[in-house]
Amino acid sequence: MTIPLLRPASVITTNEVFRVASLFFYIILLVHVAMAAATQRLMFSDNSAAAVSLLLLLFLVSLGRFIWPKAVAYSQGHVLVEMGLVMLLVSMLALQRTVPSVSLSWLIAVAGVFLLPLEAIGALIAILCTVVLSFMLGTWLGTRLSDWLPQLYALVFIGLLARLLSRALKLNLSALEQAHLNERRFDAIARATRHVFMIVDARFQVKYVNPAIHEVTGFTEEEVRHLTLKSANHPDDEEEHKKKLRYLRDVPHSSIFSRHRTRHKKGHWVWVEACGYNMLHDSAIKGLVFSIEDITARKEAERRLAEEHALLRAVLDHNPSMIYAKDTEGRYTISNLSYQRRFGYSSEDALRGKTVQEVFLLQENRSPQPPACELVGQMHRQDLEVMQTGEALIDLETQGLGENEVGSWYRTNKYPLRDAHDRVIGILGIIRDITDRKGYEMRLEHQALHDPLTGLPNRRYVLKEIADAMVEYRTKKTRLAVLFCDLDFFKSVNDTHGHDFGDKCLRELTRRMSAELPSRDFVARFGGNEFVVLANASLLEASIRAEVLLNAVSRQLVIDDVIVKIQASIGIAFLHAGHNSPSELIRDADAAMYQAKEHGRNRVEIFDALLQDLSTKRAQLDVALRFALERNELALAYQPKVSLLDGSVKGFELLLRWNSPEYGLVPPNEFIPIAETSGLIVPIGLWALEQGCKQLSAWNRRYATDGLTLAVNVSMRQLLQSSFLSEVTAILKRTGVPPASIELELTETSAMANPVQTIETLSMLKKLGLRLALDDFGTGYSSLAYLQKLPLDVLKIDKAFIHGLASNNSDAEIVRLILALAQTLQLETVAEGVESAEQIALLNQMGCHLGQGYAYSPSISAQEAERLLQPAAPMTLAS
Repeated sequence: MTIPLLRPASVITTNEVFRVASLFFYIILLVHVAMAAATQRLMFSDNSAAAVSLLLLLFLVSLGRFIWPKAVAYSQGHVLVEMGLVMLLVSMLALQRTVPSVSLSWLIAVAGVFLLPLEAIGALIAILCTVVLSFMLGTWLGTRLSDWLPQLYALVFIGLLARLLSRALKLNLSALEQAHLNERRFDAIARATRHVFMIVDARFQVKYVNPAIHEVTGFTEEEVRHLTLKSANHPDDEEEHKKKLRYLRDVPHSSIFSRHRTRHKKGHWVWVEACGYNMLHDSAIKGLVFSIEDITARKEAERRLAEEHALLRAVLDHNPSMIYAKDTEGRYTISNLSYQRRFGYSSEDALRGKTVQEVFLLQENRSPQPPACELVGQMHRQDLEVMQTGEALIDLETQGLGENEVGSWYRTNKYPLRDAHDRVIGILGIIRDITDRKGYEMRLEHQALHDPLTGLPNRRYVLKEIADAMVEYRTKKTRLAVLFCDLDFFKSVNDTHGHDFGDKCLRELTRRMSAELPSRDFVARFGGNEFVVLANASLLEASIRAEVLLNAVSRQLVIDDVIVKIQASIGIAFLHAGHNSPSELIRDADAAMYQAKEHGRNRVEIFDALLQDLSTKRAQLDVALRFALERNELALAYQPKVSLLDGSVKGFELLLRWNSPEYGLVPPNEFIPIAETSGLIVPIGLWALEQGCKQLSAWNRRYATDGLTLAVNVSMRQLLQSSFLSEVTAILKRTGVPPASIELELTETSAMANPVQTIETLSMLKKLGLRLALDDFGTGYSSLAYLQKLPLDVLKIDKAFIHGLASNNSDAEIVRLILALAQTLQLETVAEGVESAEQIALLNQMGCHLGQGYAYSPSISAQEAERLLQPAAPMTLAS
């Protein structure tokens, strides 16, 4: 068994040197004492024996410290104590002269051994104490200065040398520990990193490689040591890589960078990125150092990114939309081919970094016009708005900027671009050329607002212009005159020559009117043969314009060798504060136009508010009358028809009355024409006939009024109804009234409106047994030829002639002629509007013996009429 003198864990330390040196010190001191005692046969005193015992004890401690370094503690305090004991031991031995000359020489050894493990302060104190003790011992022993002083110098030298050795050992220990720490760190980093670290010699034989090589190439560290860098490279990369390796090896302190493929253990190729450094000059390395990174995934990502970039670039450049991106300063960063071509650039780099102002100025090669400058400024403000608010702007429509883009339209969407922290870093713009669609929309809008035949604005456009004029009127108090022009009897032109001919006439008239009117006036086709002119004109100016239009229209037209002459009626209305909508203003002008037609056509009329009031009331009555029948608002009145000879009641004329909840009692001369025009007279007339027949049937049953007649007015519209005959027949059948007791009255004017059909219808009614009367005779335009063909029973003389019977010879002569005609045609006569006894006497003299009027009674209710039917109740003259 061998015991090593030094047992360093990693490096030799001062403590390890002290462990060995202290043992040697005690052994040699013991040998010295033993040899001195043996050679000189000295006898030990008690103090000497104690000193030797202490020496043996310290030797044993040192021996234990040597054998079991970790079991025996020897800190700095212990060393100082031990050093003090040794100096005490040496002093005792020297003073007892047991060991001659032991003092100074052994104190030198003490300084050389025990100063090694001490720190700076402790070592300084220890060496001072040793010097002091050496001086004291020299003095006590009487040693000459010449003998003592060199030993003192040697003591100081050995002490300082021990301190220097201790400092060197500590620095060496620190450096070695740092080296070991760096080595462990490097080893940890080399094992933990995914990068390959490799050191090869000048022949490219692997000297060191970290474990990452296995992850990258599949080879272990040992397997790689049997490979060379040249044998592992892809054939396509081999030649280039060899050049770089030779350069790295042959040029001191050089470095290389390489991207190449290396073979994997499984046979496939791995992309690596290698950095090489020539460190052959470094004695610690003496090789070529390589840092190798597996970039296969990166290369694949770069490949995919390149493909995606190419795809996106293709999408951008083949997209017909113009796409661009700008930074926060409004400078272009990205643009596609369409956008570049728009401004005359050949690449994205040429456009990058410029602003829209710079791009436009370069495109135009001149200063832009003010409208274009304003548009460019507006675009820049929109970009800033998007970047400041972070909100996108959608569907912005603008016209082209350049002179070569006149008529071009673009739709732009602008979106904010954000970074990973959601901060706005720019703007993305997408511009689409919508010129074709905009043109289509404008054509649609033009078609929607213009008449396809004449090209003039249509009704919708007119109403829009009036609405705008009304707004301007309320703010600026401007004037607006509306001329409503309707062509007279234009339907007959279409009926005679065809609609194509009429369309040609309209186009020619449109041309004439547009040529005659000022260009600032608005001319539109409102309807079929209706035109509207809007003009900022006074009453006099509007009237002059209207007369000009009449003259232009009335000039003869030559269309397809056919000459026609067309006239027009024009109504004028002016915008005022009372108009709440465009329709009201058109309504007024239309009403004035109809007034022109009623006054003879081919003329101009100014709107009259009173006329409109009447027209409005008529329209309101028309609406209310449509509900009058179903709401039981209509009633019947009875006008007695009396014998002028004896005052007996021979019959009644059935009269309609309307008591409206909204308008009160409406006179018949107001609502009957409305019913005629609207066609309501048909159901109302049938209702009146049936109600009258029911009443007459009740009177016949109650009073046996044989010969009593009931006169019911019928209109021409009723007679023209094909179902009128069957409906009258049904009413007579339901009520059981004898047909001979019903007298149907029609006016002379309505009978002559369509005499042929009237004769036919009346003949069929006559066959049913009904009596027929011609009302208001003498006021119409009867033809005697037709009159004698009508199957009449009664002629009713109009009250206009009866009123002047006693005072006007002309009226008296007309009555005599009517009576003579009736006698010739064997017709019964009835005088209307009899109001005095004198009229009654004259009528009797002339041969007219039936009459009705206020002389006997106004129209009365059914209850009042029934009292007249009671026996012995002849009519008397009213007071």
